Amino acid sequence: MKIYAPNIKADGIGGGWTFLRNFKKGMNMVHFVDKWEDCDIFFITGITIVDKNEVIEAKKAGKKIVFRVDNIPRKSRNRRNTPHERMKEIADLSDVVIYQSEWAKKYCYPITGNGAVILNGVDTSIFKKTKESDSDRENNYLFVYHGKNEMKQFWLAHYYFQMIFRDNPQAKFLFIYDFKRELPEMQEANFDFWNGENYEYLPKIDNPEDMASLMRECKYLIYPSISDASPNTVLEARACGMEILYPAPNNLAGTQELIELDDITMERMCEEYYGIFKLLTSDF
Repeated sequence: MKIYAPNIKADGIGGGWTFLRNFKKGMNMVHFVDKWEDCDIFFITGITIVDKNEVIEAKKAGKKIVFRVDNIPRKSRNRRNTPHERMKEIADLSDVVIYQSEWAKKYCYPITGNGAVILNGVDTSIFKKTKESDSDRENNYLFVYHGKNEMKQFWLAHYYFQMIFRDNPQAKFLFIYDFKRELPEMQEANFDFWNGENYEYLPKIDNPEDMASLMRECKYLIYPSISDASPNTVLEARACGMEILYPAPNNLAGTQELIELDDITMERMCEEYYGIFKLLTSDF
């Protein structure tokens, strides 16, 4: 079976790139091709990395189109300025829409319609528990997001830690967040902590191995993010033995679905994708 996924060779930070990396690594039962003309499955992993005209040509040529949907891009932040219209057009061209969670399906349904649900998986060869345990792990609380997005709820995590610190003066807050131009002001303002809280602001982490090492130093992930379909950070934290604190309820995000998921591996995720791909390419 041959799969064409635009930008499959690209690398970067963020949920979409993490999915691509795990998907390519875990789908060892298929062959990835560089041109849609050579594929059996045209797999669209994100609306912002696909050329609509290419999808139209592939559809005309009889290729099977699979569209992965996690969220609705915000028009105010999308350079193309027509993300909603493009999503509907791509969904209409697709043979199967695959949602990243039940939350994503419920939220995106008015644009992309019915479809299957496959929760993300994590690379447990990188994100895993180890026998060694830092003596300070029990008191370390982590928040991590490499961009700046109010939906990630950094300030809510900030508040939660303040309350935790009052009960546990040994607690430490480690956080990664892009304050952009506000960073110098935030540093001067002690990141708006005022009660002697113990914290460490960390620079962005560019590779999974370093992120896994950080997670193994922490016991808790504070993750109140809303409008988050299937956050890889939650799976990575779970694989490293962390507990997830203050997750958004099911009506606001897909986080709880990942917390309740028994098999969090990318192998499970890839088997579910392969099952759908196999059905699409079978002759019956």
